[in-house]
Amino acid sequence: MAKIDITKTVKNFGKIKNAYNEILVESVVTKNNDKKGLFKNYVKTVKENEILKNQFLVYNLIENKVEPNETKAKTFIDECLNVLSKYNTSEILKANKTLVENIVWEIDGDYDKKELHENISILICTSKTPKTIDAIVEAKTYVLNYITNNVLKENNEGYGLPNSVVSKIMVEKYNDKYSQLDESEKNVLKALIDSDDDKKKEVYSNAISECLTLINEKLKESDIETKEKLLMVKERLLNDEQVVNEDYFKNISRLIDLRSSLKNK
Repeated sequence: MAKIDITKTVKNFGKIKNAYNEILVESVVTKNNDKKGLFKNYVKTVKENEILKNQFLVYNLIENKVEPNETKAKTFIDECLNVLSKYNTSEILKANKTLVENIVWEIDGDYDKKELHENISILICTSKTPKTIDAIVEAKTYVLNYITNNVLKENNEGYGLPNSVVSKIMVEKYNDKYSQLDESEKNVLKALIDSDDDKKKEVYSNAISECLTLINEKLKESDIETKEKLLMVKERLLNDEQVVNEDYFKNISRLIDLRSSLKNK
């Protein structure tokens, strides 16, 4: 793997955000607790740090903006940048570094919005001088073209903080790599990435229903001791409040582990 330029990386919150999205996917698919911990810390840090939270907002707003009117799109870009204008570059880099230190090895390679993120980072972190004018104009032109040519997605997710800092990514790019996932597991993965609480709750409810169905099947053929354990689990599932909160990631992961265990026994 090529050596990562830390100085360049900490300027680009979008690249950092994408790296954590991939960590999320890996943790769900491989049930890697260390990576689950990394993602949980990322969520906590972004929620508690104003600079990181506002960067998350700006990157997500631009990624999802659809505005064919060029004048409105230009105004939109300026207003997004204005959100971060009260912070100097050193403050932004210091905040971003707290997210990079533990995942240096994860930040590498190409991804869907890499070029967009690089141009946004230029607009955010480049000081305006006679020597940087051309670079700033090129970056703003790229972002402007992205927004004016962007297409509204059928399932358009918006800003997820503070209810969820799990940002939107293209789940489809992982389908080949994780082709062993069944449809239910893919739905869970999409819900974790989706920022829509209603969809998260729907997937959570479906996961509970699947577990209950599997338990009911097991109850027909199990011995007394096993039935007692299964009934205890069933009672907990029936009493689950099914809320979408900061523990959603942990709770849905437990449900998927339970579902997998019930299917394999």
